[in-house]
Amino acid sequence: MAAEWLSEQPTNRNFLSPVGFKLDLEIFHGVDFFCQSASIPEIVIPFAEVQTPYRNVPIAGSGGINFGDLQVRFLIDEELKNYHSIHSWIRKYGLSDERLIPGESDLYSNGRLFIMTSHNNANHIVEFTNIFPVSLSGVPFDATVGDVEYFSADVTFKYEKYELLDESFKKLT
Repeated sequence: MAAEWLSEQPTNRNFLSPVGFKLDLEIFHGVDFFCQSASIPEIVIPFAEVQTPYRNVPIAGSGGINFGDLQVRFLIDEELKNYHSIHSWIRKYGLSDERLIPGESDLYSNGRLFIMTSHNNANHIVEFTNIFPVSLSGVPFDATVGDVEYFSADVTFKYEKYELLDESFKKLT
């Protein structure tokens, strides 16, 4: 009985690093997104409030869950390969150039946000199902800047759902 407190102590005292992550989109082989920022999107359950004489009481709804957007900032490579990949994806399915056949299979992709350990090994994976871009920032050229700062772009994705996986691609329980 005296040593029970020992088994209740945390076994891993390493903290999650905010700088270790990378994005992989199945639709683009050989394209690297040099991510500068990304976050696991929010997840929200709808709720209702029941009025009482003293205060409103929240109750869980049964309407499923809502996922926030995946927003990623990445460095643009010199050949514009990563920027152009997203740009073309949006143009193709935004119907800006030509009509598209309904049900095209490459409208969506699966994507993975790898969360790395402090030793740069994948520790967790956020797997996105049926992801697609909805916005891509512009690239502002300016010859008057003093220091060379490499271009980055912001892209916003929508998706069907995401799952949290461990390093062996098994769902976290």
